[in-house]
Amino acid sequence: MEQKPYQQTLAKFETIVRNKAKDQTMVALIIDSPWLPGYAGVNTLDFYFDRQTWLDAYFKALEDLPGVAFVPGAWVEFGMAAEPSGWAVPIQWSEDSPPAVRHYTGGLLALLEADVPDPETDGLMPVILRQYDAVIPALEPKGLTPRMAAARGPLAVASHLLGVTELLLTTKTEPQNCISLLEKTTDLCIRWLQCQLKRMDSPIGVLVLDDVVGMLNPDDAEKFALPLLRRIFDSFPDLIHIYHNDTPNENIFRGLSTIGMDVFNFSHEIDVERARELLGPDIVLMGNIPPLDVLVRGSAEQVRRAAQDLLQKVTDFGPLLISPGGGVSPGTPIENLQVMAEVVN
Repeated sequence: MEQKPYQQTLAKFETIVRNKAKDQTMVALIIDSPWLPGYAGVNTLDFYFDRQTWLDAYFKALEDLPGVAFVPGAWVEFGMAAEPSGWAVPIQWSEDSPPAVRHYTGGLLALLEADVPDPETDGLMPVILRQYDAVIPALEPKGLTPRMAAARGPLAVASHLLGVTELLLTTKTEPQNCISLLEKTTDLCIRWLQCQLKRMDSPIGVLVLDDVVGMLNPDDAEKFALPLLRRIFDSFPDLIHIYHNDTPNENIFRGLSTIGMDVFNFSHEIDVERARELLGPDIVLMGNIPPLDVLVRGSAEQVRRAAQDLLQKVTDFGPLLISPGGGVSPGTPIENLQVMAEVVN
C-alpha cells in the first residue's frame, strides 16, 4: 500500500534517528496548544474540547508545513495539566492560553501518602485517552495517526504539584522525601506513556519533556533526575527516546548523555558544536534556531539565514534535526516556519 505524504515524512524522521544519519536532515517541530490555537485562529477552549476544531488545526498545520515532522505528532494535551490533574490539583482555564495548574493543597507529606494516579481513571488523563480513541479514525486518511506518546517528566510534574522553588528547596531540606515524591511522579510518567501507546498502532517513540532538570547542578541531577529519566526510557527499549529540555545549562549535558535518549531538543543558547562536544557523537540533536528572536520576531530573511547557517553544520555536527531551540512559541508566524522548511527541504 502506498504511503501517504505524512507517513513518508515520519518514515524519514525515523530513518534519520535510528541510523544517526549525518548526511541528511529535516525539520522537526514540537507543536502544541501554546501555538496551535492562535495559529488556527480559534478559541483555546474550543481547541481542547471540540474535536473538529482540534482536527482542523492539525490538518491546517499538515497542509501548511509539508515535509515537516511533528513531534510527537497529533498530540492530545492540555498544556501542563494532564499529569498533575491525577492528584486533583486545581486547574484554571482560559480562552486564549493553556490552563494554569495550581499547587497541590496538601503539600509534600500528603503527596507522599497519596497513591500514584491511574491514567485510565484519574484527572484529565482518561479524557485525553478517550479523545485519542475518538480522533484516530479521522486522522487515518491523512496518515497522521499518533505514533509517539508524550509525558511531562518527573521533575516537571513535581514542580507543578509543589511549585518550582519549593521543589528545588526540598532537594536540600528533605532530600529523601523529595526522592520518594519523584519516584511517584516517575511511576506516573511510565504508566501514562504506556496507556497512550496502547492506543497506537506501530508506535515508534516516546517524548519526555522536563525543563526543571536543567535547573540542577551536575551532582543534584545525578541524584534526583538522571536515574529517573533512565528508568523511563529503559521502560521502552524498542522505541525512539526523545528528550526536551531547553533550560540552558550545559553543565548537565554529560550526565544527560547517559539517560538513553536518542534525540535531544535543547536550548538555542547552547551552540550546536558545544552540545556535540559534551553529548558525544551519537545523540541526534534537535535544534537550534532561536524561537523568539528569530522565529517569532525575526524577518523571513533572518529565518532563512539562521536555517542556512544550521544546515552548513549538519555534516560536521550531525546527526541533526532542524528545529527551534525548544517548542514552537506562541505567536510564531506560519510564514517563518515555512521559510525554515523551504530552506531545509
